[in-house]
Amino acid sequence: MVLIVFLIFLLPSIALSQNLYSYYILTKELKILSATKEKESYLKVPRYMRIITREEIERLGARNLFELLDNLPEFYYWKSYFGLNSLGALGLKQSYFSEKIKVLINGIPISDPSNGSSFSVNNVFSLSNVKQVEIIYGPMTSLYGYNASLAIINLVTFSSEDKPKLSVSISSGHDHYNSLFVPINTEKLKGSFSINYIENRSPHRSYTDFLNVKGDFSSYRKDFNYYLSLKHPSGLYIKSYSVDRDDHFPVSISKLITDGNSYARRKAFLNRIGYKFTSSKVSWNIFLDYNWFYLKRGYNICPFNHGICRLFLPHELLAIEKRYVKEPRIGTFLSLPLRNFGKLSIGADLSKVKLYKTTLSANFLPSTANPNNPKSLVTYNSLRDLPEKEKLLPEKTRNTFSPYLQYFINRNDYSLLFNLRWSRTTDVGNDWSYSLSVMKKIDNSIFKLNIGRALRVPSFEEMYIQNNPILKGNSKLKTEKLDSVIPSYEYIGNRISVNVALYNLWFKNLIYKRQLSNSSYQWDNWNPTVKVREAAVNVKFKLSPNLNMQLSLGKIFSKKGFSGKYFDFPKGKLISSVEYKTGKVRNILNLIAYSRISSETPGFYKVNYNFIWNLTKNGQVSLNIENLLNRKYRFNENVPGEERTLWVSFQYSY
Repeated sequence: MVLIVFLIFLLPSIALSQNLYSYYILTKELKILSATKEKESYLKVPRYMRIITREEIERLGARNLFELLDNLPEFYYWKSYFGLNSLGALGLKQSYFSEKIKVLINGIPISDPSNGSSFSVNNVFSLSNVKQVEIIYGPMTSLYGYNASLAIINLVTFSSEDKPKLSVSISSGHDHYNSLFVPINTEKLKGSFSINYIENRSPHRSYTDFLNVKGDFSSYRKDFNYYLSLKHPSGLYIKSYSVDRDDHFPVSISKLITDGNSYARRKAFLNRIGYKFTSSKVSWNIFLDYNWFYLKRGYNICPFNHGICRLFLPHELLAIEKRYVKEPRIGTFLSLPLRNFGKLSIGADLSKVKLYKTTLSANFLPSTANPNNPKSLVTYNSLRDLPEKEKLLPEKTRNTFSPYLQYFINRNDYSLLFNLRWSRTTDVGNDWSYSLSVMKKIDNSIFKLNIGRALRVPSFEEMYIQNNPILKGNSKLKTEKLDSVIPSYEYIGNRISVNVALYNLWFKNLIYKRQLSNSSYQWDNWNPTVKVREAAVNVKFKLSPNLNMQLSLGKIFSKKGFSGKYFDFPKGKLISSVEYKTGKVRNILNLIAYSRISSETPGFYKVNYNFIWNLTKNGQVSLNIENLLNRKYRFNENVPGEERTLWVSFQYSY
């Protein structure tokens, strides 16, 4: 804390005498969409937030969203034993679904309503076609609905004003990132079209499970997605986003090494057609969404490379589950200027989530599974379609109605933003969420205070999962509530930029897995209030025309009221980088260090190196070495981290 106070009072006096470079000018030019649902200047919005520009994405060598957030002190990027990318934030690890963070693409929420997760839709989120990443910290339920608790992340893609772009990346581990962006710019239509194709096999380190069986951890993932945006001069617009994922897991749901029979195939198709009218007196947006989700998942619960399975069972336990979800939605957002009294906006969303079809094929009956008595399991010689009562998730419907309002006033030296939302779901109930943000500017210093409440509604999987001997659903789950107070300070000087934030969080009805026995759990609400306090400091400064440095530090001061895997979060995180730029070449050395994560998982550090060469005005080649020192770090469940990996990337704009 002494360091924070020192930076606040010392750095401004240093920066005022340095006129070589202006962070203030750069920041003043930034525009942000996700803070209010309308484009506003960064320096006018009182929410605590971070904007990562395209130049910063390339500087860090981040190919996907997870690699980018690994460079921010408030986030903890880890891998689950499924090999899936997972994310914790503000001191809370969450499940591998990372359900308390909502991802948007150009302001449109990307999440599977059956589990409340953006990351089950896309577990990569390539940044190849992303121009800017906007992160709003703290409660955003009052503007974007359920599950926007810890943060929202808005990916702003290239637009019709940008050049076509081709990007190709390949690694020494045989991973691929390929993308194409094409602007659309005619008299009648403006917009953009982009596609991404990704193959991922890393890491390749060995893994030993809890029965001391060893194997190669390498998973295999294919991901294809596209984004289409079209706008007519009349105000009519269309936005479409689609993801086709194919994941082959290195381990099964019981953490056993498999022979590749555990996999998940996911498809998502999100569409919006709307009309936006803007004049000097009013701005009105009305839209209709139709979202569709598909999951086909294969389980190999007890493979024969485990002696315990050969001992008790005549066959491998195989199952194939399918789910189909559709979500129609209608919404509107109307903004009215109040002359000298700011701007008032009102909106409403009405949606219907329907898990309209589920099937299960297996060579055993899930309802007879008992971990304490494997011989009680009823098995068959081959896969067969199981009756309705054996399904893991029944067919369900949830209707949600959610009106909300927003008031925003901005003056030269202060601004205020207030949001209020009432949300009603047919199977959980209703509740209020709100946020209040105020900002005061004094010269180059900005003081902000963000107060609010966020809501996370329990998902279908948490409420209704059945016939699972390890994890049981709970139809009586209550909505999880998060109250927060986030004071922050930001200094934007000529050669120095500093921001400091203190996160105070109170969770009520925290949704967690309650242990029933040595081998079974049930979703439940934790009644005592859970408290978390964390601070983050970020400093950027320019030592010379060619040399930049950044330093970030995240520190958890206290966690009270709960213990367990949901809080297996590093108490400290340090990020440091040095960039040397000369002519057309940039060299960046980056350090990311985590303190101890849990009693079983030690802390670790890794060093990344990034070399960027602008061959021509339109062409760029980069060389990125991840984990330069080849540190053998591990996540929870003994999951290995990335080994040393060489990436070669080429991008060309034409």
